[in-house]
Amino acid sequence: MDSLFNDGQQLQPWWRGRSWRFWLTVLSPLLLMGGCGLFWVKAKETASRAEREAAVFHQRLEAGQYSAIYDAAAPGFRDTISRADLAKFLGAVHNKMGACRTPVAALSFLTNASTSGTRVRLRYRLECASGPLEEGLVFLSTGDGPRLFHYSANSPVLVIK
Repeated sequence: MDSLFNDGQQLQPWWRGRSWRFWLTVLSPLLLMGGCGLFWVKAKETASRAEREAAVFHQRLEAGQYSAIYDAAAPGFRDTISRADLAKFLGAVHNKMGACRTPVAALSFLTNASTSGTRVRLRYRLECASGPLEEGLVFLSTGDGPRLFHYSANSPVLVIK
């Protein structure tokens, strides 16, 4: 049976006859956006786990449990500082700054993935009894979860003797 719009020829589906270059051009932006979306979800998940570890770090810092901080840190962190030096450093920060309010969330985070694991850099601004304290924490996330890899503290109060 012939149609009014078809003069007896069979119509090809629209996708037939398209080259691989056409499909690459059409699908590559969609694949790229999907890959970026998956990376963003994974980065947010890793950052939230690192924030939970940062909360544990702050609780241990307030309680003076410096050995527990050292034991839970990544091997790379323990290679750079001894247990006694970390206890001196954290004790000085804690004594000079006084009691600090635990932050609700990090000001910012940066996630960097590589073959050695995923690093999450968190920045905090704490309100302490002696003044504000700006902290930078880097967590290295491998198969066993995020572990402290670097810690920095900055405040004018720390400079004054």
